[in-house]
Amino acid sequence: MKISTALSFQRSLNTMQETSAQVAKTREQLATGKEIVRPSDDTMKVSTIENLDRAIAKEDTYLALMGQLKDRYQLEETALTNGSDILVRVKELALQGANATLAAKDREIIAVEVQGLRDELLSISNTRDATGNSLFAGGNTEVVAFQTQDDGSVLYHGDARQTLVNVSDERQLGKNRNGLDVFSSTDRAVPGTPATFSVSVASLTPFGVSQVLSDGTTNLTLNDAGNNAPTDAQDLLTDITGHENYEGFAYTASLQGDDLVFTAKVNGPVETTAKPTLGAMTVVDGDTGVANDVVGVGFFAVLDDFIASLQSNDSPNIQRALGEISALHDGLALAIGKVGSEIQSVETQMEVNADARLRLQSMLSAEEDLDFAEAITRFNQEMTRLEATQTSFAKVAQLSLFDFL
Repeated sequence: MKISTALSFQRSLNTMQETSAQVAKTREQLATGKEIVRPSDDTMKVSTIENLDRAIAKEDTYLALMGQLKDRYQLEETALTNGSDILVRVKELALQGANATLAAKDREIIAVEVQGLRDELLSISNTRDATGNSLFAGGNTEVVAFQTQDDGSVLYHGDARQTLVNVSDERQLGKNRNGLDVFSSTDRAVPGTPATFSVSVASLTPFGVSQVLSDGTTNLTLNDAGNNAPTDAQDLLTDITGHENYEGFAYTASLQGDDLVFTAKVNGPVETTAKPTLGAMTVVDGDTGVANDVVGVGFFAVLDDFIASLQSNDSPNIQRALGEISALHDGLALAIGKVGSEIQSVETQMEVNADARLRLQSMLSAEEDLDFAEAITRFNQEMTRLEATQTSFAKVAQLSLFDFL
């Protein structure tokens, strides 16, 4: 086989170029610290690396959002804690105001302090975050949550919407808070108009036999036959009020002229709709109503009513305000507890996401990071091979028959 000088030179040149390319690639890997420098190095690994990069970027986004949520929750917690401290002071003043020994002037002085505390609570309810959004306006974060009207009352201008923020692929947390859940209303018992019904007893003829008085649930059997028949309306009333089941009867019985009047007992917020019946006698409707009515009173309306009661020296309403303010404080304490729970949830989720990010980074490092010990050894081997190739090429290039003639 005849090997020409040109072929020998070309092979030596190709070998040196390949070795130089390998040295250059290893040098680039050492400079970047990455095993994969360009996509053509390993297309399968490049795809895996891109997927891991995207997953890490998503975790970074989640962690950033949770950091913002935690800051917002902590701001809410601070505001509500301040509000709770103010309500504790208002409760103390309510206890002072309920003292029967206080003079009207003393209660007016207390009202001045309560007015200032009420205004502080209104300011807290309209707290905004660093971006200018209302903390307690629900989803309507641009408005002032609790606005004072022309008549001095306070009206909630937020809404009940809640914006949810993704903190992982499977979990969301609320970003905003409904102000009515935080500065909640309380129940107030308002005396209603008891239902009344009347039965004409001008004639006692029907009571020659036993009659049944019923409220729809409890029956009072009146054994009025024969000698037991009532002699007059007062005698009939005595038979009714002396009955063993009268205590459980829904109505109190009384006389009004020749009419037997049944008035609903004041025993709670129970609507009275069933008419009492008395045998076959005619029932005449009176005013229907409820024994007691329960209405919701807004957070700031309770405080305003308390201030008005102090200013007017209204002891019964001051006593009522004491219980209502305690209920307001309980509602605010519950809201603080919910915020604290959400802070704990965010912190726990941040730890979970940080662990997930660490695992992803470990996987990414295994795919793309360079083994420096192996690379340096390989680089030294490639440099030695390149130097040997260059030396041998130089020797071969010097060969000539003229040296032997």
